Amino acid sequence: MDGLYLLHLMLFSLLGASLSSWMIYEFDNHGRSYASTYERFFARSKCDHCHAEIKLIHLFPVFSYIYLAGKTSCCQQKLSGKYLSFELLGTLFFIFGFTAGYIDLSFLGLLVVFTIFVDERYKEIPLWTNAAILFWVIFFGTEMLIINLIPALALVLILVLIYLFFLKVRNIEGIGFADIILLFSLALYLGFPAYLYLLTIASASLLLKIILTKKYSEQHAFGSWIMGVFALFILFQEFYGSAGLNST
Repeated sequence: MDGLYLLHLMLFSLLGASLSSWMIYEFDNHGRSYASTYERFFARSKCDHCHAEIKLIHLFPVFSYIYLAGKTSCCQQKLSGKYLSFELLGTLFFIFGFTAGYIDLSFLGLLVVFTIFVDERYKEIPLWTNAAILFWVIFFGTEMLIINLIPALALVLILVLIYLFFLKVRNIEGIGFADIILLFSLALYLGFPAYLYLLTIASASLLLKIILTKKYSEQHAFGSWIMGVFALFILFQEFYGSAGLNST
């Protein structure tokens, strides 16, 4: 193991932790109004307790948490464990991706986890998340995009009709537009009939959750289930499928 390899490993680990830290900020500030575009992208992080701006030296993922002994530098209050947990998760994702040659799955893993948490919490998927997933699909699924385009558009048309039907008949959204965009991206990657299996499993899982919790009148997140099932599909495809091909 040479020095250049270790340097790359450290850089990818830092990238994973940094992206995770940024996603925590996005999660906590979801729905926040910004005065300008500059503020949207360059707003300084603030303390969860006293709302003082956090020093740049204390924004280093993982190490800052350890250095500060899990407390804020401004008011000495306990930091939430979510920072260390998610930053370590991002680090592990990118260490695995770099060492196993699946760096594309490292990015996908963070997007999956973020989408699940934000959709379950806020019942919506941010626009930038959908854009990132679509970009991932286009960048890493180029071989099948042309073949899968028509089936993906057909799915979108059906889902839009369902959306309009519920809106007209019951005056509610049967499915959110963000979920439709998400399903288009995944259908573009998976193709038919795989995306139909994904939609069926995700819908059945959500229905089972509703039945078990008996929360029939509440709004439920669907995008989180879609992304969770998609992650299982990818794991099966990349690892079990690859193992099967290698054994033959």
